[in-house]
Amino acid sequence: MIENSNIQNLDEKIMIARKILDKVKNGNVIGFGSGTTSYLAAEAIGKMVNEENLNIIAIPTSNEIKEVCKKWQIKIAELNEYKIDWAFDGADEVDLHGNLLKGMGAAMFKEKLNFLNSSKVYILVDKSKFVKKIGEKHPIPVECYPSAIEYVKERLMKLGAKSCTIREQNDKLVYTDSGNLIIDTWFDADKINKELENDIKLISGVIESGLFIEYKNVEIL
Repeated sequence: MIENSNIQNLDEKIMIARKILDKVKNGNVIGFGSGTTSYLAAEAIGKMVNEENLNIIAIPTSNEIKEVCKKWQIKIAELNEYKIDWAFDGADEVDLHGNLLKGMGAAMFKEKLNFLNSSKVYILVDKSKFVKKIGEKHPIPVECYPSAIEYVKERLMKLGAKSCTIREQNDKLVYTDSGNLIIDTWFDADKINKELENDIKLISGVIESGLFIEYKNVEIL
């Protein structure tokens, strides 16, 4: 579970997370994103639905957020069980056109599924996440089936990647909730566009990338 004491820009993130509360209506099916601001939003929603005795259904994008929902006794479901009314999420980078880079928290596959199945996705970000061009501060995370890791790295380099590094933490490989590995991939910022997002997804062995470019259902809060 995320500890508030470990969250940077905590006061600003709490203020931003609370913006989502007026969107919550009784009976809503809501896609819950991942990351620190989404965690704070999930906590705020959980407290509100308990105080106001609301019934909602959550489609969580990570085990961490699933535990928050369990804590507040919010019903949890899978994407194939219900149609999402709306979703919320965070981002690691947001550019001037509302394009996003996500996945530093290793949950971009389920996050993208929620994006694709929601008519509206509210993005909760503090000012540190805004950039002129996607890829300025972070590599593009690419979730990859473990047995395909070397092939995927080779194909990414052929697409123009400057470097590909398998993500580790404390000298151990980082696995997603789905049991896959992540390749953190640096591209020149001027090469990052919708075509690159599509080309990465077409590589056999790639589950998903952290590029969310030209999604029309996104609203930045």
